[in-house]
Amino acid sequence: MNDRELRADARRNREQVLRTAQQLFASRGLGISLDEIARRAGVGPGTVHRHFPTKEALYLAVAIDQIRQLVAEGEALTGTDDPAALFTLLSRMMASGAENAAVKSALTAAEFDLRNAAPDAAADLTHQVAHLLDRAHRAGVVRHDVTVDEVMAIVAGAFAAIRHADADTNRERSAHIAHIILDGLRLHPR
Repeated sequence: MNDRELRADARRNREQVLRTAQQLFASRGLGISLDEIARRAGVGPGTVHRHFPTKEALYLAVAIDQIRQLVAEGEALTGTDDPAALFTLLSRMMASGAENAAVKSALTAAEFDLRNAAPDAAADLTHQVAHLLDRAHRAGVVRHDVTVDEVMAIVAGAFAAIRHADADTNRERSAHIAHIILDGLRLHPR
């Protein structure tokens, strides 16, 4: 059953569980129990277990939800006339990756690849990045030799850099690393 098939109250409960889980995973780690997530979300344990029968299912749902939120942010940025909106989206993607590093590590350990587990969401995000990259190319604010595949690889590399610097729980430090990385994409006058 997908989100659209859920009753409105069930959909709200599911969204509340996802938001709560994401916040708790980011702040307290993956050891938090499903029952504690339910309590903090203001729903019964059965509600959490009905939507997410395993913790891995919840990890995956949190990660997919984050991708969908980024897609929505990309769509909103597409509606602006900001030629550098690409950098806004990429910064947000890197921040999201840093905030959800534990979830992504757990998915990797469980041999989940988000591109395979949620191909539509991943493709939608890549499409948003491609659209904003094209606009940035036309405006001359990004290097002309960079492709969308390279940009997506750079974002994935940024997650590793942020994690390597132990900055995934320090927003200021992870934003600084992201800024350094993104600066390499900017077109600099010679």
